[in-house]
Amino acid sequence: MAFKLAEKSLSVSIKNSLLTSVFLLLLILGGVSAMTKMRLTALQDTIEAVGRDRLPKLRALGEINLLVARVRSASYRIALTATPEQRADVERAFNARIATLDQRIAALKATLKDGSALKLIFEQFANKWTQYGKYQALILDPELAKDRLRYSEIVNVETEAHFQGVVDLINDGIKLANQEADAAIDEAIAESKFDSLILWAVNGVSVLIGLATLIFVIRDVSTPIHRITSSMELIAKGHLDADIPYADRSNELGLMARALTVFKKSLVENDRLNAATRTLSELSEWLQSAKSETELYDMISSVLGRLMPECKGSLFIYANSRDVLEVATEWNGKSHTASIHPEDCWSLRRGHAYVHGTSEIEFHCDHVHDGVNDNYCCIPIVAHGDTVGLLHLEYTFDRSETAEEAKARFADRARLGHACAEHLSIAIANMKLREGLRDQSVRDVLTGLNNRRYLLEMARRELLRAERHKTPLSVLTIDVDHFKSFNDNHGHDAGDAVLRHVGEILRTLFADDAVPCRFGGEEFVVLLPNTDMDEAVARAEALRGKIEALTIRYAEGHLPRVTISAGVASFPEAGGNFTELLRVADDALYRAKQNGRNRVEGPDHALPDADRIGDEAVAALATVRSVKSESKAA
Repeated sequence: MAFKLAEKSLSVSIKNSLLTSVFLLLLILGGVSAMTKMRLTALQDTIEAVGRDRLPKLRALGEINLLVARVRSASYRIALTATPEQRADVERAFNARIATLDQRIAALKATLKDGSALKLIFEQFANKWTQYGKYQALILDPELAKDRLRYSEIVNVETEAHFQGVVDLINDGIKLANQEADAAIDEAIAESKFDSLILWAVNGVSVLIGLATLIFVIRDVSTPIHRITSSMELIAKGHLDADIPYADRSNELGLMARALTVFKKSLVENDRLNAATRTLSELSEWLQSAKSETELYDMISSVLGRLMPECKGSLFIYANSRDVLEVATEWNGKSHTASIHPEDCWSLRRGHAYVHGTSEIEFHCDHVHDGVNDNYCCIPIVAHGDTVGLLHLEYTFDRSETAEEAKARFADRARLGHACAEHLSIAIANMKLREGLRDQSVRDVLTGLNNRRYLLEMARRELLRAERHKTPLSVLTIDVDHFKSFNDNHGHDAGDAVLRHVGEILRTLFADDAVPCRFGGEEFVVLLPNTDMDEAVARAEALRGKIEALTIRYAEGHLPRVTISAGVASFPEAGGNFTELLRVADDALYRAKQNGRNRVEGPDHALPDADRIGDEAVAALATVRSVKSESKAA
């Protein structure tokens, strides 16, 4: 019973088990005392019964036996007395003994129970003694006593057997009485032994009750408390992965275990939040070190995906047009929405974070599809008073969580999302600011090409890569022919129009890994990684033909035909650094101008197979035009 009660109430089970044990032990002790008293009383009664019943009988039988012997000896004396006076005295004593013997026989016979073995023996003795009286008369005859020989035969032979029979019966009665007394005592002793066995059994039951109580205390009280205490010590030392037993019980131990489990979860959560805070601090430092927006968004998805594994998230960033937000990165699953309108999200419309699934009054955002869990939050990314994006988090339920635990964890993730949004807003704003400043510092405003500063940075990097990997690298220097006449004859706006169209063609033809730049004025430079001399000349010819075929509409008419001159130099033939390459390419450019402009020149005065390369460039240009025409027609 105590074992079953321990599953419900430990205190009640301990109280009941102790009270039951004490009650049973007191009951057993009382029973033992009572049985001992009863056994002692029974032994005393047995002894008294033996004293009251058997001992008087034994005494009476012994006296009768003694009187029988005295009567016989008195009969001898009567027969052997010589004088009448002496004979009279002996006869008086003899008769007195006979009377006493008869009284004792009658008294003893009256005390014996009918049908008992002792009474049967005593009746045989009485009959035997009556028969012996006949022979007693012979012994008393004084005349017969005179014949000594005959008298000796009567005494020792004829009457001896009869007298011995009387004595034997008396002795049998004495033995029987002794046997009955011994049997009564043996029976009392046997009962005492049986009672002793019962007492031993009762003592064994007492020991078993004590052992059962001890086992209960050790198994259901001491051991569980020790295990829970050990778990508490491990948790106090920081081992938050320690197992907490007995949480499934409904007694006090279960309450303690469940309370300790909740405490452990809070410690784990606090530890996780502290780790998240440290991670956010480290993340802020890393985000400030990102070199591009792509790298920044990759870092955000990687860290937030591990920081909130139970949340699927997306980061939306405003497009340059400010009319739509596009997915910049996502984690823990694909987003169902690639872009959203600012009016689709309640957080953007209301100007602050919107947490869905925790309030009485709430509405779904238009950008949230039907498969999204009701527990989600949208947090605007605000930097310097300007909204730059949106952080969207969707909480995924764990089946092992209760509704209350899921609600509390989701609220915690929402708070963590707010903290993340603050760090992200600063990092994104700084990155956009850096990108804007960098773009202004390395990009030419008129043509949209990179400027001279960017060219020098890329040239150093690509030269080191070419030298390390033993790959070629070429440089094109380009100058617009007669550019000054455009400015002088048509105005600077016309000159700017020419430069813009040339820059557009450069961006179109060198959209791969090539680096086209405006070097200054009407001069352009193109850096061609992994390109040898022949390929560089072909691409320069394609560019020259494309520009030659260019028609620029300006004001009410068209500007004159625009042509370029180009010089080509390649690494490592032309030199080992960019200054050498640029000098060789410039020399080739000057030769192209001296040779009539609208041409491409290499390091020496005559390029090998110049006609062939020119034909291939023209054919390539025609192919490009044909492909574009077909695409427009389609």
